Amino acid sequence: LQNLPTTMSILEPTDEQKQGYLARIPMSEVFGDNILPGVVCTSEKILSLKDFPLDDNDVIIVSYPKSGTTWASELVSAIAHEGDIESIKQIRMDERVPWLELDDKNLPEGSPLHSSRRGKACPSAKKRVWFTHLHPEYLPLAAKQGKCKVIYVGRNPKDTAVSFYHFHLMAKFLGLQTSMTWNEFFPLFTSGFLCSGNWFKHATSYWKFCQENPKTARFLKFEEMKKDLMAEMVSLENFIGIPLSEDQRVKVVEHCSFGSMKSNKATNRVGVEMFEEKISSFMRKGIVGDWKNYFTVAQNEAFNELYKQKVAGTGLHFEGLE
Repeated sequence: LQNLPTTMSILEPTDEQKQGYLARIPMSEVFGDNILPGVVCTSEKILSLKDFPLDDNDVIIVSYPKSGTTWASELVSAIAHEGDIESIKQIRMDERVPWLELDDKNLPEGSPLHSSRRGKACPSAKKRVWFTHLHPEYLPLAAKQGKCKVIYVGRNPKDTAVSFYHFHLMAKFLGLQTSMTWNEFFPLFTSGFLCSGNWFKHATSYWKFCQENPKTARFLKFEEMKKDLMAEMVSLENFIGIPLSEDQRVKVVEHCSFGSMKSNKATNRVGVEMFEEKISSFMRKGIVGDWKNYFTVAQNEAFNELYKQKVAGTGLHFEGLE
């Protein structure tokens, strides 16, 4: 009992921290349990997606931010284009794999994220690929009804938190929060008072969704991709229904290596006006265990207890949490 106030103070932000966070997000909007960065995402846009048309030609990549979204999106896009790496290099990922809930009315038409440039694909594309950070209750009905394939990308929440912290420092639509320290960000993450809301709710909801819909939904883990990308790719090929040759697989794995993608302007979001690249690159480290350079002993102990409470009984586990 003596440790309870300390633990709670570590995991819960103060009212001042909450209000400060909201104030720094341009055009922020509280929407249910989520905070929306209104410059790029609005409740109006999210609600309009309810009847968004999707079918068996579509694949949706879902994730909590900074969980390996870009990595998985490029991998699935490469499979959808039957390993045609040279062709997909000619089209920015922003255009090949559009952000489903992006509301671009505040973006210049010249932006690579603008709807006028979205949805481009090479002639070799066999599937349309989208990505989203939406919680499952806001997915288009067609996705919830199994009319398209859904791939959820999950990552050790400790590494996700560190990566999302750095993203807040360089993303203009999140307020370029360069003055925010890790210790200030930590309780915002653990409490879910952030853009995209609560990680625990997001991950466990989709874990359940994937278990209930094994034919149309797949839970992909960042750590398993790091361990054996080839094996995960073959599994995704089978899930999506587009088999590749061994030569194509080798080329895709090389193309989707972290080093290759970070040096690729099309996948590292170079030139996107919403990011301040001088502070941090969009793709930062892409490693497992970076959280150990940030979490204090007290934060780690409190987080471990919180994880046990929130994930208990689900069977969801990530390598590298210890």
